[in-house]
Amino acid sequence: MKEEMTKEQKEFLAAEGKVVIKACPGSGKTYTVAHKLLSYIDDWKGYHSGVAVLSFTNVASNEIQEKAQSIHGSLGELGYPHFIGTVDSFIDEFIVLRYGHLEMVGNVRPRIAMTDTLKKPYKFWRSACHSKGCVNNIEQFYYGIDKQFYKGKELVKCDKGRAPMLPCKQYKKMLLDSGIIFQNETALFAYQLLKKYPTIATAIAERFPIIIIDEAQDTSVNQMAVFDLLGESGIESMFLVGDSDQSIYEWRNANPECFLEKIEDTNWRTIELTGNFRSSQNICNATSYFSASLRGMRSNNAIGYWKDEAQKPILLLMKDNSETDIINYFISKCEEMEIEISPKNIAVLTRGRIYSDTDINGLWKSTEIELFANAAYEWKYGSRKKAYESTEKATYNMIFNEDADRYVMQQKIRENTTEESWKDFIIEILVNMPDVDMEIAEWVNDFSVDFAEYCKKYKYEISSDKNIKTTFKIKRSDTKTPNFKKIALKNYFEKKKEDKYTRSSIHGVKGESYEAVLVYIKSRTGNTLTPKLLMEGELGQELMRLAYVAMTRPKRLLMLAMPDTEGIKDCDRFSEELWSYENI
Repeated sequence: MKEEMTKEQKEFLAAEGKVVIKACPGSGKTYTVAHKLLSYIDDWKGYHSGVAVLSFTNVASNEIQEKAQSIHGSLGELGYPHFIGTVDSFIDEFIVLRYGHLEMVGNVRPRIAMTDTLKKPYKFWRSACHSKGCVNNIEQFYYGIDKQFYKGKELVKCDKGRAPMLPCKQYKKMLLDSGIIFQNETALFAYQLLKKYPTIATAIAERFPIIIIDEAQDTSVNQMAVFDLLGESGIESMFLVGDSDQSIYEWRNANPECFLEKIEDTNWRTIELTGNFRSSQNICNATSYFSASLRGMRSNNAIGYWKDEAQKPILLLMKDNSETDIINYFISKCEEMEIEISPKNIAVLTRGRIYSDTDINGLWKSTEIELFANAAYEWKYGSRKKAYESTEKATYNMIFNEDADRYVMQQKIRENTTEESWKDFIIEILVNMPDVDMEIAEWVNDFSVDFAEYCKKYKYEISSDKNIKTTFKIKRSDTKTPNFKKIALKNYFEKKKEDKYTRSSIHGVKGESYEAVLVYIKSRTGNTLTPKLLMEGELGQELMRLAYVAMTRPKRLLMLAMPDTEGIKDCDRFSEELWSYENI
Protein backbone atom coordinates (compact mmCIF):
# COMPACT_ATOMS: atom_id res chain seq x y z
CA MET A 1 0.00 0.00 0.00
CA LYS A 2 1.28 3.45 -0.83
CA GLU A 3 2.07 5.76 2.04
CA GLU A 4 0.21 8.63 0.36
CA MET A 5 -3.49 8.35 1.10
CA THR A 6 -6.17 9.03 -1.47
CA LYS A 7 -8.49 12.01 -1.27
CA GLU A 8 -11.32 9.65 -0.29
CA GLN A 9 -9.28 8.10 2.53
CA LYS A 10 -8.34 11.53 3.85
CA GLU A 11 -12.02 12.50 3.81
CA PHE A 12 -12.73 9.49 6.05
CA LEU A 13 -9.94 10.50 8.44
CA ALA A 14 -11.42 13.98 8.81
CA ALA A 15 -15.05 12.86 9.16
CA GLU A 16 -17.06 12.89 12.40
CA GLY A 17 -20.67 12.13 13.31
CA LYS A 18 -22.69 9.30 11.76
CA VAL A 19 -20.69 8.13 8.76
CA VAL A 20 -20.96 5.18 6.36
CA ILE A 21 -17.75 4.20 4.57
CA LYS A 22 -18.56 2.24 1.41
CA ALA A 23 -15.24 0.53 0.67
CA CYS A 24 -14.66 -1.37 -2.56
CA PRO A 25 -12.42 -4.49 -2.71
CA GLY A 26 -8.74 -3.62 -2.41
CA SER A 27 -9.43 -0.09 -1.16
CA GLY A 28 -7.06 -0.35 1.82
CA LYS A 29 -9.94 -0.54 4.27
CA THR A 30 -7.99 -2.08 7.17
CA TYR A 31 -5.14 0.39 6.64
CA THR A 32 -7.57 3.32 6.70
CA VAL A 33 -9.49 2.06 9.75
CA ALA A 34 -6.18 1.63 11.59
CA HIS A 35 -5.23 5.22 10.69
CA LYS A 36 -8.62 6.45 11.90
CA LEU A 37 -8.10 4.65 15.21
CA LEU A 38 -4.62 6.16 15.61
CA SER A 39 -5.97 9.65 14.84
CA TYR A 40 -7.96 9.36 18.07
CA ILE A 41 -5.71 7.51 20.48
CA ASP A 42 -2.52 9.48 19.72
CA ASP A 43 -4.01 12.42 21.58
CA TRP A 44 -6.68 10.72 23.71
CA LYS A 45 -7.48 12.56 26.94
CA GLY A 46 -10.11 10.27 28.52
CA TYR A 47 -9.03 8.02 31.39
CA HIS A 48 -12.19 5.95 31.64
CA SER A 49 -13.67 6.36 28.16
CA GLY A 50 -12.23 5.03 24.92
CA VAL A 51 -12.59 4.09 21.28
CA ALA A 52 -14.28 0.80 20.35
CA VAL A 53 -13.22 -0.80 17.06
CA LEU A 54 -15.37 -3.81 16.23
CA SER A 55 -15.42 -6.45 13.53
CA PHE A 56 -17.04 -9.88 13.15
CA THR A 57 -14.13 -12.26 13.68
CA ASN A 58 -11.13 -12.30 15.99
CA VAL A 59 -8.92 -12.58 12.89
CA ALA A 60 -10.26 -9.30 11.47
CA SER A 61 -9.97 -7.55 14.85
CA ASN A 62 -6.36 -8.74 15.22
CA GLU A 63 -5.55 -7.48 11.72
CA ILE A 64 -6.69 -3.97 12.65
CA GLN A 65 -4.59 -4.08 15.83
CA GLU A 66 -1.53 -5.34 13.95
CA LYS A 67 -1.95 -2.78 11.17
CA ALA A 68 -2.18 0.05 13.72
CA GLN A 69 0.99 -1.25 15.40
CA SER A 70 2.86 -1.42 12.09
CA ILE A 71 1.83 2.13 11.17
CA HIS A 72 2.59 3.62 14.57
CA GLY A 73 5.86 1.79 15.15
CA SER A 74 5.97 2.08 18.96
CA LEU A 75 2.33 1.27 19.76
CA GLY A 76 1.95 -1.63 22.17
CA GLU A 77 -1.12 -3.83 22.52
CA LEU A 78 -4.12 -1.57 22.75
CA GLY A 79 -6.02 -2.08 25.99
CA TYR A 80 -8.11 -0.16 28.51
CA PRO A 81 -9.80 2.28 28.10
CA HIS A 82 -10.04 1.31 24.41
CA PHE A 83 -11.53 -1.92 23.04
CA ILE A 84 -10.72 -3.86 19.87
CA GLY A 85 -12.79 -7.00 19.43
CA THR A 86 -15.82 -8.56 17.82
CA VAL A 87 -19.34 -7.16 17.75
CA ASP A 88 -20.53 -10.20 19.71
CA SER A 89 -17.88 -9.80 22.42
CA PHE A 90 -18.70 -6.09 22.77
CA ILE A 91 -22.43 -6.74 23.20
CA ASP A 92 -21.80 -9.68 25.54
CA GLU A 93 -19.21 -8.00 27.76
CA PHE A 94 -20.52 -4.46 28.04
CA ILE A 95 -24.28 -5.02 27.92
CA VAL A 96 -25.52 -8.59 28.46
CA LEU A 97 -23.12 -9.85 31.13
CA ARG A 98 -22.83 -6.49 32.86
CA TYR A 99 -26.52 -5.58 33.05
CA GLY A 100 -28.39 -8.75 32.13
CA HIS A 101 -29.12 -9.60 35.78
CA LEU A 102 -31.75 -6.85 35.74
CA GLU A 103 -33.98 -9.08 33.61
CA MET A 104 -33.08 -12.49 35.07
CA VAL A 105 -35.12 -14.50 37.54
CA GLY A 106 -33.50 -13.92 40.92
CA ASN A 107 -31.26 -11.20 39.41
CA VAL A 108 -28.61 -13.80 38.55
CA ARG A 109 -25.87 -13.13 36.02
CA PRO A 110 -26.97 -14.59 32.66
CA ARG A 111 -25.05 -17.46 31.10
CA ILE A 112 -24.32 -17.28 27.38
CA ALA A 113 -24.44 -20.69 25.70
CA MET A 114 -24.04 -21.99 22.15
CA THR A 115 -26.35 -25.00 22.55
CA ASP A 116 -29.08 -26.34 24.82
CA THR A 117 -27.63 -27.04 28.25
CA LEU A 118 -30.70 -28.30 30.09
CA LYS A 119 -31.61 -31.20 27.77
CA LYS A 120 -34.77 -31.69 29.81
CA PRO A 121 -37.61 -33.75 28.33
CA TYR A 122 -40.67 -31.76 27.44
CA LYS A 123 -44.20 -33.01 26.85
CA PHE A 124 -44.41 -32.10 23.14
CA TRP A 125 -40.82 -31.19 22.43
CA ARG A 126 -39.36 -34.43 21.13
CA SER A 127 -42.52 -36.29 20.20
CA ALA A 128 -45.03 -34.09 18.39
CA CYS A 129 -42.59 -31.39 17.27
CA HIS A 130 -39.79 -33.60 16.02
CA SER A 131 -42.12 -36.09 14.33
CA LYS A 132 -43.64 -33.22 12.34
CA GLY A 133 -40.24 -32.31 10.93
CA CYS A 134 -39.36 -29.51 13.36
CA VAL A 135 -35.73 -29.85 14.50
CA ASN A 136 -35.05 -30.37 18.18
CA ASN A 137 -32.15 -27.89 18.37
CA ILE A 138 -33.76 -25.18 20.44
CA GLU A 139 -30.83 -22.82 19.80
CA GLN A 140 -32.13 -22.40 16.24
CA PHE A 141 -35.24 -20.67 17.60
CA TYR A 142 -35.17 -17.01 18.58
CA TYR A 143 -37.27 -13.88 18.82
CA GLY A 144 -36.60 -11.13 16.30
CA ILE A 145 -36.56 -7.41 16.85
CA ASP A 146 -40.09 -7.44 15.41
CA LYS A 147 -41.17 -9.66 18.36
CA GLN A 148 -41.88 -12.51 15.93
CA PHE A 149 -40.59 -16.03 16.66
CA TYR A 150 -38.11 -17.50 14.15
CA LYS A 151 -36.41 -20.79 13.39
CA GLY A 152 -33.34 -19.92 11.36
CA LYS A 153 -34.55 -17.39 8.78
CA GLU A 154 -38.15 -18.60 8.74
CA LEU A 155 -41.03 -17.46 10.92
CA VAL A 156 -42.36 -20.25 13.12
CA LYS A 157 -45.83 -21.01 11.79
CA CYS A 158 -47.35 -23.83 13.79
CA ASP A 159 -50.86 -24.73 14.84
CA LYS A 160 -49.90 -27.91 16.69
CA GLY A 161 -49.47 -26.45 20.15
CA ARG A 162 -51.81 -27.94 22.74
CA ALA A 163 -51.04 -25.37 25.41
CA PRO A 164 -51.49 -21.58 25.65
CA MET A 165 -47.93 -21.27 24.33
CA LEU A 166 -46.16 -23.34 21.65
CA PRO A 167 -43.82 -26.01 23.08
CA CYS A 168 -40.76 -24.36 21.54
CA LYS A 169 -41.69 -21.03 23.12
CA GLN A 170 -42.31 -22.68 26.48
CA TYR A 171 -38.92 -24.40 26.30
CA LYS A 172 -37.23 -21.10 25.49
CA LYS A 173 -38.93 -19.54 28.51
CA MET A 174 -37.69 -22.41 30.70
CA LEU A 175 -34.13 -21.78 29.51
CA LEU A 176 -34.42 -18.03 30.15
CA ASP A 177 -35.84 -18.69 33.64
CA SER A 178 -32.73 -20.79 34.24
CA GLY A 179 -30.53 -17.84 33.26
CA ILE A 180 -29.48 -19.21 29.85
CA ILE A 181 -29.25 -17.05 26.72
CA PHE A 182 -27.96 -18.39 23.40
CA GLN A 183 -25.28 -16.43 21.58
CA ASN A 184 -27.59 -15.78 18.63
CA GLU A 185 -30.02 -14.07 21.05
CA THR A 186 -27.65 -11.76 22.90
CA ALA A 187 -28.15 -8.80 20.53
CA LEU A 188 -31.93 -8.93 20.96
CA PHE A 189 -31.53 -9.29 24.74
CA ALA A 190 -29.16 -6.29 24.73
CA TYR A 191 -31.62 -4.27 22.65
CA GLN A 192 -34.43 -5.01 25.11
CA LEU A 193 -32.21 -3.97 28.02
CA LEU A 194 -31.29 -0.69 26.36
CA LYS A 195 -34.92 0.05 25.54
CA LYS A 196 -36.13 -0.67 29.06
CA TYR A 197 -33.19 0.99 30.84
CA PRO A 198 -32.08 4.00 28.73
CA THR A 199 -29.46 4.93 31.33
CA ILE A 200 -27.50 1.81 30.29
CA ALA A 201 -27.25 3.14 26.72
CA THR A 202 -26.18 6.54 28.07
CA ALA A 203 -23.49 4.91 30.24
CA ILE A 204 -22.10 2.93 27.29
CA ALA A 205 -22.12 6.03 25.08
CA GLU A 206 -20.05 7.79 27.75
CA ARG A 207 -17.74 4.78 28.04
CA PHE A 208 -17.26 4.54 24.25
CA PRO A 209 -17.99 7.93 22.61
CA ILE A 210 -16.34 6.69 19.37
CA ILE A 211 -17.40 3.40 17.77
CA ILE A 212 -15.98 2.06 14.49
CA ILE A 213 -17.63 -1.06 13.04
CA ASP A 214 -15.57 -2.80 10.36
CA GLU A 215 -17.25 -5.21 7.91
CA ALA A 216 -20.53 -3.52 8.84
CA GLN A 217 -22.33 -5.26 5.96
CA ASP A 218 -22.31 -8.36 8.18
CA THR A 219 -24.41 -6.91 11.00
CA SER A 220 -27.70 -8.58 11.81
CA VAL A 221 -30.96 -6.67 12.21
CA ASN A 222 -30.75 -7.10 16.00
CA GLN A 223 -27.12 -5.95 16.19
CA MET A 224 -27.82 -2.85 14.12
CA ALA A 225 -30.79 -2.06 16.39
CA VAL A 226 -28.42 -2.11 19.40
CA PHE A 227 -26.04 0.36 17.75
CA ASP A 228 -28.95 2.56 16.64
CA LEU A 229 -29.96 2.93 20.30
CA LEU A 230 -26.39 3.72 21.31
CA GLY A 231 -26.21 6.27 18.51
CA GLU A 232 -29.28 8.00 19.93
CA SER A 233 -27.85 8.05 23.46
CA GLY A 234 -24.86 10.34 23.16
CA ILE A 235 -22.30 8.62 20.91
CA GLU A 236 -20.12 11.36 19.44
CA SER A 237 -19.16 9.50 16.26
CA MET A 238 -20.08 6.16 14.75
CA PHE A 239 -18.51 4.77 11.60
CA LEU A 240 -19.92 1.84 9.60
CA VAL A 241 -17.23 0.56 7.25
CA GLY A 242 -18.06 -2.11 4.69
CA ASP A 243 -19.26 -3.21 1.27
CA SER A 244 -22.71 -4.73 0.77
CA ASP A 245 -21.39 -6.64 -2.25
CA GLN A 246 -19.12 -8.60 0.09
CA SER A 247 -21.76 -9.76 2.57
CA ILE A 248 -21.38 -13.57 2.55
CA TYR A 249 -22.51 -14.57 6.04
CA GLU A 250 -26.29 -14.61 5.80
CA TRP A 251 -26.25 -18.12 7.31
CA ARG A 252 -25.31 -16.48 10.61
CA ASN A 253 -27.98 -13.76 10.28
CA ALA A 254 -25.87 -11.12 8.53
CA ASN A 255 -28.20 -8.73 6.71
CA PRO A 256 -26.61 -6.37 4.16
CA GLU A 257 -29.88 -4.41 3.99
CA CYS A 258 -29.01 -2.89 7.39
CA PHE A 259 -25.89 -1.37 5.82
CA LEU A 260 -27.69 -0.29 2.65
CA GLU A 261 -30.41 1.45 4.66
CA LYS A 262 -27.80 3.63 6.33
CA ILE A 263 -26.47 4.68 2.92
CA GLU A 264 -29.98 5.89 2.03
CA ASP A 265 -30.58 7.48 5.46
CA THR A 266 -30.18 11.29 5.30
CA ASN A 267 -29.04 11.28 8.94
CA TRP A 268 -25.91 9.46 7.83
CA ARG A 269 -23.13 10.78 5.61
CA THR A 270 -21.68 8.38 3.02
CA ILE A 271 -18.06 8.37 1.88
CA GLU A 272 -17.01 6.02 -0.93
CA LEU A 273 -13.57 4.45 -1.24
CA THR A 274 -13.51 3.63 -4.96
CA GLY A 275 -9.76 3.28 -5.53
CA ASN A 276 -8.65 -0.34 -5.84
CA PHE A 277 -4.99 -0.80 -4.83
CA ARG A 278 -5.16 -4.55 -5.45
CA SER A 279 -6.43 -5.50 -8.91
CA SER A 280 -5.73 -4.52 -12.49
CA GLN A 281 -8.22 -2.34 -14.34
CA ASN A 282 -9.09 -5.32 -16.53
CA ILE A 283 -10.15 -7.29 -13.44
CA CYS A 284 -12.06 -4.29 -12.05
CA ASN A 285 -13.93 -3.89 -15.35
CA ALA A 286 -14.97 -7.55 -15.57
CA THR A 287 -15.97 -7.98 -11.91
CA SER A 288 -18.13 -4.83 -11.93
CA TYR A 289 -20.83 -6.85 -13.74
CA PHE A 290 -21.18 -9.08 -10.66
CA SER A 291 -21.58 -6.19 -8.21
CA ALA A 292 -25.13 -5.15 -7.23
CA SER A 293 -23.95 -1.60 -6.55
CA LEU A 294 -21.98 -1.22 -9.81
CA ARG A 295 -23.98 -3.47 -12.21
CA GLY A 296 -21.41 -2.93 -14.94
CA MET A 297 -22.49 0.70 -15.25
CA ARG A 298 -19.14 1.76 -13.90
CA SER A 299 -16.12 0.05 -12.36
CA ASN A 300 -13.77 0.82 -9.51
CA ASN A 301 -10.56 2.61 -10.37
CA ALA A 302 -7.40 0.50 -10.34
CA ILE A 303 -4.73 2.63 -8.68
CA GLY A 304 -2.24 0.02 -7.45
CA TYR A 305 1.04 -1.34 -8.78
CA TRP A 306 -0.67 -3.73 -11.24
CA LYS A 307 -3.33 -1.32 -12.50
CA ASP A 308 -2.05 -1.53 -16.10
CA GLU A 309 -1.65 -5.34 -16.28
CA ALA A 310 -2.57 -6.27 -19.87
CA GLN A 311 -3.90 -9.76 -19.17
CA LYS A 312 -7.69 -9.91 -19.31
CA PRO A 313 -9.57 -12.30 -17.01
CA ILE A 314 -9.70 -15.80 -18.53
CA LEU A 315 -12.91 -17.79 -18.88
CA LEU A 316 -11.79 -21.40 -19.08
CA LEU A 317 -14.63 -23.53 -20.46
CA MET A 318 -14.46 -27.18 -19.40
CA LYS A 319 -15.79 -30.30 -21.08
CA ASP A 320 -14.63 -33.60 -19.53
CA ASN A 321 -11.48 -32.25 -17.94
CA SER A 322 -10.32 -33.50 -14.56
CA GLU A 323 -9.64 -31.19 -11.64
CA THR A 324 -5.94 -31.91 -12.03
CA ASP A 325 -6.07 -30.82 -15.69
CA ILE A 326 -7.74 -27.53 -14.73
CA ILE A 327 -5.29 -26.70 -11.95
CA ASN A 328 -2.25 -27.62 -14.07
CA TYR A 329 -3.51 -25.35 -16.86
CA PHE A 330 -3.89 -22.51 -14.35
CA ILE A 331 -0.39 -23.06 -12.96
CA SER A 332 1.12 -23.11 -16.46
CA LYS A 333 -0.57 -19.77 -17.18
CA CYS A 334 0.92 -18.35 -13.98
CA GLU A 335 4.37 -19.56 -15.03
CA GLU A 336 3.87 -17.98 -18.46
CA MET A 337 3.16 -14.64 -16.71
CA GLU A 338 6.24 -15.18 -14.49
CA ILE A 339 4.12 -15.39 -11.33
CA GLU A 340 6.00 -17.34 -8.67
CA ILE A 341 4.16 -20.54 -7.73
CA SER A 342 3.70 -20.34 -3.97
CA PRO A 343 0.83 -20.31 -1.45
CA LYS A 344 1.13 -16.56 -0.94
CA ASN A 345 0.94 -15.84 -4.68
CA ILE A 346 -1.68 -18.15 -6.19
CA ALA A 347 -4.94 -19.64 -4.94
CA VAL A 348 -7.53 -22.15 -6.14
CA LEU A 349 -10.97 -21.30 -4.72
CA THR A 350 -14.12 -23.36 -4.50
CA ARG A 351 -17.48 -22.85 -2.87
CA GLY A 352 -17.78 -24.69 0.45
CA ARG A 353 -15.43 -27.45 1.51
CA ILE A 354 -12.15 -27.96 -0.28
CA TYR A 355 -12.75 -31.73 -0.03
CA SER A 356 -16.21 -32.43 -1.46
CA ASP A 357 -16.35 -35.98 0.02
CA THR A 358 -16.33 -34.58 3.58
CA ASP A 359 -19.68 -32.84 3.26
CA ILE A 360 -21.56 -35.32 5.46
CA ASN A 361 -24.85 -34.07 6.87
CA GLY A 362 -25.23 -34.87 10.59
CA LEU A 363 -21.70 -36.24 10.90
CA TRP A 364 -21.17 -35.44 14.58
CA LYS A 365 -23.61 -36.93 17.07
CA SER A 366 -22.67 -34.54 19.89
CA THR A 367 -21.18 -31.10 20.32
CA GLU A 368 -18.49 -32.54 22.60
CA ILE A 369 -16.93 -34.97 20.12
CA GLU A 370 -16.93 -32.29 17.42
CA LEU A 371 -15.16 -29.87 19.77
CA PHE A 372 -12.53 -32.46 20.70
CA ALA A 373 -11.93 -33.39 17.06
CA ASN A 374 -11.64 -29.75 16.04
CA ALA A 375 -9.21 -29.15 18.93
CA ALA A 376 -6.98 -31.97 17.66
CA TYR A 377 -6.89 -30.33 14.22
CA GLU A 378 -6.27 -26.82 15.61
CA TRP A 379 -3.44 -28.11 17.84
CA LYS A 380 -1.53 -29.47 14.85
CA TYR A 381 -2.48 -27.09 12.06
CA GLY A 382 -4.18 -24.01 13.51
CA SER A 383 -4.40 -22.06 16.74
CA ARG A 384 -3.21 -23.76 19.94
CA LYS A 385 -5.21 -21.24 21.93
CA LYS A 386 -8.41 -22.33 20.13
CA ALA A 387 -7.41 -25.96 20.66
CA TYR A 388 -7.08 -25.44 24.41
CA GLU A 389 -10.36 -23.53 24.65
CA SER A 390 -12.29 -26.19 22.68
CA THR A 391 -10.80 -29.01 24.74
CA GLU A 392 -11.59 -27.24 27.99
CA LYS A 393 -15.16 -26.48 26.94
CA ALA A 394 -15.89 -30.03 25.80
CA THR A 395 -14.26 -31.53 28.91
CA TYR A 396 -16.21 -29.21 31.19
CA ASN A 397 -19.44 -30.28 29.45
CA MET A 398 -18.56 -33.96 29.92
CA ILE A 399 -17.87 -33.61 33.63
CA PHE A 400 -20.33 -30.96 34.79
CA ASN A 401 -23.02 -31.57 32.14
CA GLU A 402 -23.55 -27.93 31.29
CA ASP A 403 -22.54 -25.54 28.53
CA ALA A 404 -21.46 -22.40 30.38
CA ASP A 405 -19.63 -19.19 29.56
CA ARG A 406 -16.01 -18.84 30.67
CA TYR A 407 -16.86 -16.89 33.82
CA VAL A 408 -19.19 -19.64 35.14
CA MET A 409 -16.75 -22.36 34.06
CA GLN A 410 -13.88 -20.85 36.02
CA GLN A 411 -16.09 -20.35 39.05
CA LYS A 412 -17.26 -23.97 39.09
CA ILE A 413 -13.76 -25.33 38.43
CA ARG A 414 -12.45 -23.44 41.48
CA GLU A 415 -15.25 -24.90 43.58
CA ASN A 416 -14.35 -28.48 42.62
CA THR A 417 -10.61 -28.55 42.05
CA THR A 418 -7.49 -26.39 41.79
CA GLU A 419 -6.81 -24.37 38.66
CA GLU A 420 -3.37 -25.98 38.36
CA SER A 421 -4.76 -29.53 38.45
CA TRP A 422 -7.46 -28.65 35.92
CA LYS A 423 -4.97 -27.05 33.54
CA ASP A 424 -2.64 -30.08 33.73
CA PHE A 425 -5.64 -32.31 33.02
CA ILE A 426 -6.70 -30.34 29.91
CA ILE A 427 -3.17 -30.13 28.53
CA GLU A 428 -2.59 -33.88 28.96
CA ILE A 429 -5.79 -34.62 27.03
CA LEU A 430 -4.82 -32.17 24.32
CA VAL A 431 -1.20 -33.07 23.68
CA ASN A 432 -1.90 -36.81 23.66
CA MET A 433 -4.83 -36.76 21.25
CA PRO A 434 -4.59 -39.30 18.40
CA ASP A 435 -3.06 -37.96 15.19
CA VAL A 436 -5.50 -36.16 12.90
CA ASP A 437 -4.07 -38.00 9.89
CA MET A 438 -5.92 -41.09 11.17
CA GLU A 439 -9.23 -42.18 9.67
CA ILE A 440 -12.09 -40.39 11.42
CA ALA A 441 -13.79 -43.53 12.80
CA GLU A 442 -10.50 -44.88 14.15
CA TRP A 443 -9.69 -41.48 15.70
CA VAL A 444 -13.02 -41.33 17.56
CA ASN A 445 -12.58 -44.86 18.91
CA ASP A 446 -9.02 -44.23 20.12
CA PHE A 447 -9.88 -40.89 21.68
CA SER A 448 -12.85 -42.39 23.55
CA VAL A 449 -10.51 -44.84 25.31
CA ASP A 450 -7.89 -42.16 26.02
CA PHE A 451 -10.36 -39.66 27.47
CA ALA A 452 -11.73 -42.19 29.95
CA GLU A 453 -8.19 -43.00 31.08
CA TYR A 454 -7.26 -39.34 31.66
CA CYS A 455 -10.44 -38.73 33.67
CA LYS A 456 -9.57 -41.76 35.81
CA LYS A 457 -5.97 -40.61 36.25
CA TYR A 458 -6.96 -37.12 37.44
CA LYS A 459 -9.96 -38.44 39.41
CA TYR A 460 -12.62 -36.53 37.48
CA GLU A 461 -15.94 -38.30 37.22
CA ILE A 462 -17.81 -38.10 33.91
CA SER A 463 -21.43 -36.98 34.32
CA SER A 464 -23.97 -39.81 34.29
CA ASP A 465 -25.77 -37.88 31.52
CA LYS A 466 -22.63 -37.89 29.34
CA ASN A 467 -21.91 -41.56 28.69
CA ILE A 468 -18.80 -41.77 26.50
CA LYS A 469 -20.20 -44.53 24.31
CA THR A 470 -23.26 -42.49 23.30
CA THR A 471 -21.61 -39.05 23.31
CA PHE A 472 -18.44 -39.83 21.34
CA LYS A 473 -20.14 -40.97 18.15
CA ILE A 474 -20.28 -40.10 14.48
CA LYS A 475 -22.90 -40.91 11.87
CA ARG A 476 -23.19 -44.62 11.05
CA SER A 477 -23.67 -44.43 7.28
CA ASP A 478 -24.11 -42.04 4.39
CA THR A 479 -25.47 -43.11 1.01
CA LYS A 480 -23.77 -40.22 -0.80
CA THR A 481 -20.30 -41.05 0.58
CA PRO A 482 -20.29 -44.65 1.86
CA ASN A 483 -16.58 -44.64 2.74
CA PHE A 484 -16.59 -41.39 4.72
CA LYS A 485 -15.36 -43.12 7.91
CA LYS A 486 -12.07 -43.93 6.20
CA ILE A 487 -11.27 -40.30 5.33
CA ALA A 488 -8.59 -38.62 7.47
CA LEU A 489 -9.98 -36.54 10.34
CA LYS A 490 -8.04 -33.45 9.25
CA ASN A 491 -9.93 -33.33 5.95
CA TYR A 492 -13.17 -32.55 7.82
CA PHE A 493 -11.73 -29.35 9.28
CA GLU A 494 -9.24 -28.22 6.64
CA LYS A 495 -10.75 -25.12 5.02
CA LYS A 496 -7.49 -23.90 3.62
CA LYS A 497 -4.45 -25.87 2.53
CA GLU A 498 -1.17 -24.17 1.77
CA ASP A 499 1.25 -26.41 -0.07
CA LYS A 500 2.45 -25.68 -3.61
CA TYR A 501 -0.41 -23.17 -3.81
CA THR A 502 -3.31 -22.13 -1.58
CA ARG A 503 -6.41 -24.31 -1.85
CA SER A 504 -9.34 -22.73 -0.01
CA SER A 505 -13.04 -22.13 0.24
CA ILE A 506 -14.09 -18.63 -0.81
CA HIS A 507 -14.99 -17.79 2.79
CA GLY A 508 -11.44 -18.71 3.80
CA VAL A 509 -9.82 -15.94 1.71
CA LYS A 510 -12.17 -13.06 2.53
CA GLY A 511 -9.96 -9.96 2.82
CA GLU A 512 -6.90 -11.61 1.25
CA SER A 513 -4.97 -10.90 -1.96
CA TYR A 514 -3.10 -13.08 -4.43
CA GLU A 515 -1.20 -12.52 -7.66
CA ALA A 516 -3.42 -15.06 -9.42
CA VAL A 517 -6.68 -16.80 -8.54
CA LEU A 518 -8.51 -19.73 -10.12
CA VAL A 519 -12.21 -19.79 -9.24
CA TYR A 520 -13.26 -23.38 -9.89
CA ILE A 521 -16.99 -23.85 -10.64
CA LYS A 522 -17.67 -27.59 -10.72
CA SER A 523 -21.45 -27.90 -10.96
CA ARG A 524 -24.03 -27.22 -13.65
CA THR A 525 -26.98 -27.54 -11.28
CA GLY A 526 -27.91 -27.19 -7.63
CA ASN A 527 -28.03 -24.45 -5.01
CA THR A 528 -24.43 -23.47 -5.56
CA LEU A 529 -22.27 -21.50 -7.97
CA THR A 530 -23.18 -22.60 -11.51
CA PRO A 531 -22.73 -21.15 -15.02
CA LYS A 532 -26.45 -20.35 -15.21
CA LEU A 533 -26.36 -18.46 -11.91
CA LEU A 534 -23.35 -16.40 -13.02
CA MET A 535 -24.94 -15.66 -16.38
CA GLU A 536 -28.48 -14.83 -15.22
CA GLY A 537 -28.67 -14.77 -11.43
CA GLU A 538 -29.87 -11.76 -9.42
CA LEU A 539 -26.93 -9.67 -8.29
CA GLY A 540 -28.25 -9.07 -4.78
CA GLN A 541 -28.28 -12.73 -3.73
CA GLU A 542 -25.62 -14.18 -1.45
CA LEU A 543 -24.30 -16.72 -3.95
CA MET A 544 -23.56 -13.89 -6.40
CA ARG A 545 -21.83 -11.93 -3.66
CA LEU A 546 -19.75 -15.03 -2.93
CA ALA A 547 -18.67 -15.16 -6.58
CA TYR A 548 -17.83 -11.43 -6.45
CA VAL A 549 -15.65 -11.89 -3.37
CA ALA A 550 -13.78 -14.73 -5.08
CA MET A 551 -13.23 -12.84 -8.34
CA THR A 552 -11.93 -9.70 -6.60
CA ARG A 553 -9.06 -11.46 -4.76
CA PRO A 554 -6.41 -11.42 -7.56
CA LYS A 555 -4.01 -8.66 -8.52
CA ARG A 556 -2.95 -9.80 -12.01
CA LEU A 557 -4.68 -12.98 -13.18
CA LEU A 558 -8.29 -14.03 -12.68
CA MET A 559 -9.20 -17.38 -14.19
CA LEU A 560 -12.77 -18.64 -13.95
CA ALA A 561 -13.12 -22.32 -14.85
CA MET A 562 -16.62 -23.70 -15.39
CA PRO A 563 -18.56 -26.13 -17.62
CA ASP A 564 -19.08 -24.92 -21.19
CA THR A 565 -22.61 -23.56 -21.45
CA GLU A 566 -24.75 -22.59 -24.41
CA GLY A 567 -25.21 -18.86 -24.92
CA ILE A 568 -22.40 -17.75 -22.66
CA LYS A 569 -20.75 -15.58 -25.31
CA ASP A 570 -23.99 -13.65 -25.74
CA CYS A 571 -24.11 -12.83 -22.02
CA ASP A 572 -23.11 -9.24 -21.16
CA ARG A 573 -21.39 -10.43 -18.00
CA PHE A 574 -19.00 -12.54 -20.08
CA SER A 575 -18.47 -10.39 -23.14
CA GLU A 576 -15.33 -11.09 -25.17
CA GLU A 577 -14.39 -7.45 -24.67
CA LEU A 578 -13.92 -8.18 -20.95
CA TRP A 579 -12.91 -11.87 -20.94
CA SER A 580 -10.42 -14.00 -22.83
CA TYR A 581 -12.08 -17.31 -23.80
CA GLU A 582 -9.93 -20.44 -23.57
CA ASN A 583 -10.62 -24.18 -23.83
CA ILE A 584 -8.66 -27.27 -22.84
